[in-house]
Amino acid sequence: HYSHKMASVKLTYFNLRGRGEPCRLLLAYAGIKYEDERITPRWVDPVPWAAIKAQTPYGQLPVLNWNGTVISQSMACARFIAKEIGVAGRTNMECAQVDEIIDVIQDLINKGATLFFAKDDEGLKNHFSVTIPAAFGQLEKRLENRGGQFMVGNTFSFADLHLHGYISELPDKSVLDGTPKIKSLTERVGNMPNIKAWVESRPVTDM
Repeated sequence: HYSHKMASVKLTYFNLRGRGEPCRLLLAYAGIKYEDERITPRWVDPVPWAAIKAQTPYGQLPVLNWNGTVISQSMACARFIAKEIGVAGRTNMECAQVDEIIDVIQDLINKGATLFFAKDDEGLKNHFSVTIPAAFGQLEKRLENRGGQFMVGNTFSFADLHLHGYISELPDKSVLDGTPKIKSLTERVGNMPNIKAWVESRPVTDM
């Protein structure tokens, strides 16, 4: 079904879900076989990462090697895969609408990560009790206005998969009680056979 099933693909990231998981979920959805190279997180053992850091374009992971060409930056990698497998939007407008949803989620991820690493407990509490529910309320309206089934174009896209991936990492899913359409969407995505199989078989990691 996909012409690039024969592509030679290697994804290098730490042995975490983190910023590598959007690519892994996209590759799983498309059924693309790839080398899932996992580096020991540097707080567990700094040596493996130190050994390869200088070989990466920007001294960071993930990096995606697609038929010999190396791409860095997690969302650049993910958006490339989404385009290759046909879930990035079918028109320029749909692509922009997909990007919009992705960017809303990335803002939430980045904000949460900043607070987490700053050990800002009050800030995190506010993030989970105020910021995330407000953003989900806005996303629910978007979803309703676009037909209620999928985030963009009444068809499955990277926007739906990224939203699902983000929700699956939330420690408290009760935020979804106020957004029934998002709740239904994320359950449907989670039940897609390739996604379900990957989530059930992937290495178990803390984050």
